[in-house]
Amino acid sequence: MIIRDFRLSDIDDVLAIEYEAFSDPYPVDILLQLYESGAGFAVAEIGKRVVGYIIFWIRGGIGHIIAIAVNSNYRNMHVGSLLLEKTIKVFLSNNINIIGLEVRKSNSSAINFYLKHGFVKIREEDNYYGDGETAIIMNYTKSENN
Repeated sequence: MIIRDFRLSDIDDVLAIEYEAFSDPYPVDILLQLYESGAGFAVAEIGKRVVGYIIFWIRGGIGHIIAIAVNSNYRNMHVGSLLLEKTIKVFLSNNINIIGLEVRKSNSSAINFYLKHGFVKIREEDNYYGDGETAIIMNYTKSENN
């Protein structure tokens, strides 16, 4: 498996993963807008097939994970972990020591995934998502241990 920068030719694969993974997926124009605006955008590739992706950016000196998803056939194979770990290294190498994200309160597997990678729950934000669901706001802060 390789982690590499997103290319425009990957958009169909990324879009398919996005729609499979999320009940409220980003439409293609939003994904392209993020890419064109300079957001970090990386994909995981196995045998020339894109099986996962991550989108992130730095704003105001803080890193932010916008989206991460893995094709369901490749989950539990450390694809998401490799994408997240590489992104954390990118942030840290740019002296970004705080990384934030939001996750649906009902998405316990994602919450546990982030906890396993050193994120902590900061607070809840009611009615965060369009359907009214609460978001769990999580942060990763560089410490002496990571």
